[in-house]
Amino acid sequence: MNKKTSRLTTGGYFFLICGALSAQTTQKKDTLQENKIEDIVIVGYKAQKRSSLTAAVSIISDKKLKDANTSNVSSLLQGKAAGAQVMQGGGGPGSTATVKIRGTSTINGPSQALWVVDGVMMTGTPNLDPNQIESINILKDATSTALYGSRGANGIVQVFTKSGNSGKGTLSISMNSSFNTFNNGRFKLMDGTQLYDYFTSLKNAPALPEQLRNDSYNWLKNGTQTGAVQNYTIDFRGGSPTSKTYISGNYYNESGTVKSYDFNRLSFRINHEQKVQPWLTIKPKVSLSYTTGKDRQGSLYQMYLNMPWDNPRYSNGDLVNPNAPNITWYGRDYTNYLYDLQWNYGKSNQLDLLGNFDAEIKLTDYLKFVTTNNVTYKNYDDMYYTDPRSIAGESNKGGLAESYIKDISKFFNQMLRFDKDFGVHNVNALAAYEYTDRFYKLSKAGVYGIVPGTEIFDTGATTGAKPSGTKLDRAYNAFLFNTEYVYDKKYFVQGSLRSESSSSFGASQRNGLFYSYSLGWNIQKENFFQVKQIDEWKLRASRGLVGNTPSPNYGWQDLYALTQVYDGQIGATWNQLGNRNLTWESIYQNNIGTDIKAFNNRLTLNVDYFNNKTKDLLMLVTLPSLTGVDRQYLNVGDVRNKGWEFNLSYSIIRSQNVNWDIGFNISTYNNRVLSTRNNSTQLLSNNQVAISGYDVTSFYMRKWMGVNPDNGAGQWEVINADGSRSLTSNYNQATLQIVGAATPDYYGSFSTNLTIRNFYLNANIYFSQGGQIYNSYRELFDSDGAYPYYNQMVLKDSWNRWEKPGDIATHPIGIFNNNTLTNKPSSRYLEDASYVKFRSLRLGYNFPKSLTEKIKMTSASIYIMGENLFTITKFSGIDPEVGPSDADKVNGNPYSGNAGAIYPIPRRFSLGINFSF
Repeated sequence: MNKKTSRLTTGGYFFLICGALSAQTTQKKDTLQENKIEDIVIVGYKAQKRSSLTAAVSIISDKKLKDANTSNVSSLLQGKAAGAQVMQGGGGPGSTATVKIRGTSTINGPSQALWVVDGVMMTGTPNLDPNQIESINILKDATSTALYGSRGANGIVQVFTKSGNSGKGTLSISMNSSFNTFNNGRFKLMDGTQLYDYFTSLKNAPALPEQLRNDSYNWLKNGTQTGAVQNYTIDFRGGSPTSKTYISGNYYNESGTVKSYDFNRLSFRINHEQKVQPWLTIKPKVSLSYTTGKDRQGSLYQMYLNMPWDNPRYSNGDLVNPNAPNITWYGRDYTNYLYDLQWNYGKSNQLDLLGNFDAEIKLTDYLKFVTTNNVTYKNYDDMYYTDPRSIAGESNKGGLAESYIKDISKFFNQMLRFDKDFGVHNVNALAAYEYTDRFYKLSKAGVYGIVPGTEIFDTGATTGAKPSGTKLDRAYNAFLFNTEYVYDKKYFVQGSLRSESSSSFGASQRNGLFYSYSLGWNIQKENFFQVKQIDEWKLRASRGLVGNTPSPNYGWQDLYALTQVYDGQIGATWNQLGNRNLTWESIYQNNIGTDIKAFNNRLTLNVDYFNNKTKDLLMLVTLPSLTGVDRQYLNVGDVRNKGWEFNLSYSIIRSQNVNWDIGFNISTYNNRVLSTRNNSTQLLSNNQVAISGYDVTSFYMRKWMGVNPDNGAGQWEVINADGSRSLTSNYNQATLQIVGAATPDYYGSFSTNLTIRNFYLNANIYFSQGGQIYNSYRELFDSDGAYPYYNQMVLKDSWNRWEKPGDIATHPIGIFNNNTLTNKPSSRYLEDASYVKFRSLRLGYNFPKSLTEKIKMTSASIYIMGENLFTITKFSGIDPEVGPSDADKVNGNPYSGNAGAIYPIPRRFSLGINFSF
């Protein structure tokens, strides 16, 4: 931990201790009365009293989700719950974050959390307007997730949208305008002078014209901008004694910090609840989102690598074609993305439609039938136009490419719920049948030789690109049962079973039986417990088995590819060896926790310890090519994942005019591969590997040993046959080995909420300590002369390059067209991933009722907010907060730790107004 992180954490503890002492010594009576109505929490498929909850659950109210202005709900969750690691996939408009709950418990299977919206399991992150959300629950252990079966094996993000009320109708309007500034972190590129000095210092470098030392075109500055966001929401909540209605509409528009990309979304939702008869209530819901994107944005990659000596425009303003005759252009790839963007562009459209028809039938006072029925439809299409006049269109006389996705999911759940008191005894139970399926189809096509300006295939096209696509079907079928027994509100016992069938496996392995059981004890209700300062103290423990399915839908089948042509005929080639015995990953989850409320409910403390073991890991294994097919999915290996989670909140001040709360959560976990197939090395993506005894996210590469002070050559480690270690300056002779891991030691957040009369201040700081990050950009931009005609990064103050014998340097000698491979993957580019990020600061004012009543309003408020304000880190790249890119998430890649071509998360400043009638 760096000093600044340490001071921050120490300061948080200092505030906590001071507040606790204040609570014991203050003479002022608490003005807030204890809530006598027991809270009801919906966990999974059932509603429970909070006092009897035995599951590991974090509850996030809508008030805690207002410290960010974003189009995607996943980005709102960072720092809100212990055990939930939220990794941003980038800062581009419409980007989503990855939510991982309790670390990585698998290797090939999906490791992201399951999203459940209003009881319906979703595919991926829902395209949902955050303003429609009432609350979110993070479900973390087997007790809370087992009823969801294999899809909930990696934890669940349970979302509840807003509902109407039976009282007077309320119309609310929210308006927000934001400005995004491009935030490149500590990654700085050289200007013309710096690059000239670097280039001429390279050994064997050719001469350059001296005037280049003053020429400097800033590609990054000229390709980026201050982006703008407009976010408007109007919603209505109202109803009658027999009905409740919620209607919401939202318009979100964002222009990126990289020029010429616009993201627009229109969202609409209606949630209605109608009591048709005293025994029958119907609950239809409809959600509609229409998203469009217009893409003429420049290449961020080219902004980084293009030389400052190359100006994209002539003196008269016309754009330069670097490939034209008699053009002087220094960049290696002869690229000027602005030239093509005179004509080339892309468009995308996405329609998300969710429809529910739910109902509740009251059979008796203690028995209900609940039916949930949903269809989710997603239609996505995009096109990209390449003009015949552009460089990209020269070879094929222009082109038009389109892709189309149809994604349809159905979900049906028919459930009986029983809840009855027998004196001091309470029994509640449920039994249900559930079915869900998914149909997905992707089609791609294109034409060449088009008429300039067309967006239609058959207007002048002379040839066509080879069409491509994919299609999949997947279905689940399950019976589930849960029961809970409560004695005198002191002792709790709960158990659940789920029998699930999945089409991802062969007929003999299709069925899986998953279970959980838990115990709870409210200690403060015992007669012997006489500690007045403690209001509630509960102990709980759970154990369960959940399953996980493979990322492919047909891992158990022989697959053939119809892509090869022989003698003019299409032939089938063996693409995958089937495995009829392929079966579920089995994740055994154990959790022990305690929940404490003390000092008149000022202090809340939740502590959990979990220890999970995953058996029969699903892996794609490479086979010898002599078999005729080179891959097969097998169940191989085990992984253990364990850790601690702490969540603490404290009300330092409670009074009529001043309220001050602080919150702190921290999570720590580690995972280990216990075994692999024949204890062999399983190579993964991003230079990562699975080896028995090491972290799942371990980096596997050559170990950098610094610079030889005698000759300036780079050095790597060699592990000899006898176990001894030596140095080599030959990259290919160095030993591949484990050199670190991406898993952080711990992560968490600190938050504070201060209210003084009508003013309020909210702040959130997020931190992550430990773990490593591979800065792959340095392979190009810190290349020791391997890429002399790419721009290079400015070295950090603590770095220096070898120049003469005896120099103790961090960087080897620079050589023109360097072929010593010092810029190839090694631990040289592994950096400390620790950081502290000032995530958000919000200052607002609630107008007094005396004023709002005069203008016929129920309430009104105004606020200003800053997000991603600054980051404290040693990382030399753009941002150490790295998650899978959008492309990786589409391909099912669960790993992080590679800082490549990520769109920087912008710094955002917002002004917002809320009012209601």
